[in-house]
Amino acid sequence: MWIVMNKLDVEKGKIEAVTARFQTTKGIESMEGFVRMQVLTDTSDEMKDQVVIMTTWRDAASFENWRDSGAYKHAHKKRDDGTSEVKPIVLGNTVTQYEVAIEHGASTDDV
Repeated sequence: MWIVMNKLDVEKGKIEAVTARFQTTKGIESMEGFVRMQVLTDTSDEMKDQVVIMTTWRDAASFENWRDSGAYKHAHKKRDDGTSEVKPIVLGNTVTQYEVAIEHGASTDDV
């Protein structure tokens, strides 16, 4: 498994404008090797909020195929051409990638 995390620093109080952007997907769900997307929020910092978009993939190649796809380019078009309504309130971002080394799930007794 391969996890990609995009951590967005957002102007304090503007987190909902950013998370609304992820209410619908734009093709990622149909990509080969895509497992899930989670959007996490953190409002604990007094100066800024944070949105983390975490995608899980079967492997690194599946993520790379998404990143090189037309669907990715379409999903990020407004960001890239400067017309995104949320870009002005995003203070910065960091993308990190992880290979899952160990994973445990809930036992069937706990479900």
